[in-house]
Amino acid sequence: MPAEEPVDKARGFARVFRSFRHRDFAVFWSGNFLSNVGTWMQTVALGWLVLEITDSAWLLGVQGFVTAAPTLLFTLVGGAIADRVDRRRLMLVMQFGMLALALLLGTLALFEKIDLRSILVIAFFSGLAMAINIPAYQALYPELVEEEDLLNAVALNTAQFNIARAVGPTVAGLSLGALGSAGCFYLNAVSFLGLIVALLIIRPPQFIPHKGGSVWQAMREGFAFVGERRLILLLLSVSGFLSLFGLPFVILMPVFARDLLGVGASGLGYLMGGAGVGASLCAIVLAYIGEPRNKSRTITGSAMIFSLALVLFSMSGSFRLSFVLLVVLGAAMVGTLAVTNTSIQLLTPPRMRGRVMSMYNLSILGLAPLGSLQAGAVAETLGARVALGYGGVLCLVYFAVLFFLLPSVWKKEEARTPRVS
Repeated sequence: MPAEEPVDKARGFARVFRSFRHRDFAVFWSGNFLSNVGTWMQTVALGWLVLEITDSAWLLGVQGFVTAAPTLLFTLVGGAIADRVDRRRLMLVMQFGMLALALLLGTLALFEKIDLRSILVIAFFSGLAMAINIPAYQALYPELVEEEDLLNAVALNTAQFNIARAVGPTVAGLSLGALGSAGCFYLNAVSFLGLIVALLIIRPPQFIPHKGGSVWQAMREGFAFVGERRLILLLLSVSGFLSLFGLPFVILMPVFARDLLGVGASGLGYLMGGAGVGASLCAIVLAYIGEPRNKSRTITGSAMIFSLALVLFSMSGSFRLSFVLLVVLGAAMVGTLAVTNTSIQLLTPPRMRGRVMSMYNLSILGLAPLGSLQAGAVAETLGARVALGYGGVLCLVYFAVLFFLLPSVWKKEEARTPRVS
């Protein structure tokens, strides 16, 4: 019996990482991880630089908004483009563009020629490149695995993003002291080479781009496709509602750490780490168990747990309880979004995947600046606890309604349209 235990552990390990048996996915995953570490480094260093230059929390928020705004404005265009051109080549162009912008940022910082205006311009164009890149990325990686491994691939991608979110800021903190902001920007430029090399190595299945008509016509076709599918619309509303009323907890975390829990900057790091730990653990569990039998219950149940944890966190006066609630919140967030992402991918034919996934990215990333603005406005007038508490209640009510509505819609859609790959 003891001899069998290592075998069982090895099988469990292989089950978690089974998507890595596809060489192209493993290479692509590794390149994305390195790139994401660099991106998080630049995010931290850029925020620090803006604060040093302006000594203004408001302008720090403006910089974040300018970086995120292109996703709201251009991600649908990026989705239409991703269905009309070779996605791998499109990503290569965007990666080289972001590498050049990181080098420019580092050079301006190195020679002390940088000011807020140049930071905002570079941040906007970096956000624009990301808005064009993300739909191509979302549409490309499902082609690197078999359909039965798609949820595992989504979960592993979620895990690498959250691990990078923990590693990148830590490395940035060390690099800021030793190399300054310019060093972080240069290291981010180097990190793009990881994904560029990966894109040059992989050989995804031949993609037949959408032909005919303009980009705007392609976008209209995407809207028409989604408009005829109630299930996809409801799944997009899940991520959209979370983005507007649930995920803004991140922007208000410093207020909770400093003013409401009294744990200072170090406590803020632990609180943010709690959400990251929960997200990573859930991603690994999803990678192990694979596709859930009842996806509608998994999505809405996880979303309700997230909402309840958010409400309880808004009322907590204990640091330890707050940390535990953030672990639960992070896990439930990934449980909701990973299964939602996978379901939309499986309900969408490859020729439409870029456009449909651009709508998903719009719902989860493009709406984030608006969610942050509304949460900040409520917190300014009524307090941070009310801002998160009312958002959690709104989410809980909406997802409770979906808990009863979504299964019947799912059955009708599956009877009408078989899954695609």
